[in-house]
Amino acid sequence: MSNILTLIDGYMTGDAWEELCVQCYRMRYQSDHYTSIPAVQSGDAGIEGFTRSGVVHQCYCPERDYSDNELYTHLRDKLTTDIDKLMKNADRFNQLGVPPVVEWHLDIPEYRDSRILIHAKTKQQEVLTAKKGAPSKYKHIANNFQIIIKIADDFTPEISRIIRTNLTNMKLNLAIQHTDDWTTCDSQKVKNIRRKIKAVMHINDDSNQALNSVVNIYIGFYISGIETMNRLRVGFPEIYGDVFELEQSYKRDVSIKTLMNTDHTMNKTVFDGILDEFQAKLEHDFSQMLTIASIGELKQDMVASWLADCSMEFRSE
Repeated sequence: MSNILTLIDGYMTGDAWEELCVQCYRMRYQSDHYTSIPAVQSGDAGIEGFTRSGVVHQCYCPERDYSDNELYTHLRDKLTTDIDKLMKNADRFNQLGVPPVVEWHLDIPEYRDSRILIHAKTKQQEVLTAKKGAPSKYKHIANNFQIIIKIADDFTPEISRIIRTNLTNMKLNLAIQHTDDWTTCDSQKVKNIRRKIKAVMHINDDSNQALNSVVNIYIGFYISGIETMNRLRVGFPEIYGDVFELEQSYKRDVSIKTLMNTDHTMNKTVFDGILDEFQAKLEHDFSQMLTIASIGELKQDMVASWLADCSMEFRSE
């Protein structure tokens, strides 16, 4: 699965994928006067939109999660059908004002078999051969015509901006599978988390079952938080920047709140207050971009990081 789509909540329907692609093209090719073709008007045009420099695109989203071979078969048949349609559409393209097609893009969420690239090159050569043999018949196709396969990851900057600016109903799902493997966690971080949780829970017995359960949970959040932020940084850099900026800003408040708490009996109250306030800040800033589960995950991931480093400190007495 493409990296960026693993973070989008829910399965992408065909209509949603087409709408997203059109938004991406409008954003990327704004200076090239991108023009979309509404579905009710497209008729036999076989494209979603075009630019003044000769880029046209067609979208396809599989109806379900096919096997690798099934997916290839559907992609191959879609590409073949639409390129055949392109060859016959000279009059329709002329009516719409489409310039000679230099690049024909097939926009798909992903591909898992390189045979689709080989098939695209084969069809491209067929078009060029036909063009060379009958240039007047295929005047709507440029001499340097190319077929290009585009996947979701190719539009990472645009998709990130679309979600960030609330131009879609899509939300990110950052919840990931937590691990019980502590080997990736620095031993000092583990000690810091344990020491601070003991102070919050007012427990000195390291064998206490409740204590160990809470410590294990926050170590898991700490490890998953690193992975979550890395995935966000790669897939949605602008949203990552927003989250990171809020986290860094609130981390300073956390330091002040905990350092100024001189009454260790109030540790739990202060800790709960920090969680509630940070949750409210995340919901205020990111509820349009992230699922509720993601906001809860981010909250605990960030708290775990504050427990692991020096940002959050609690006196034990």
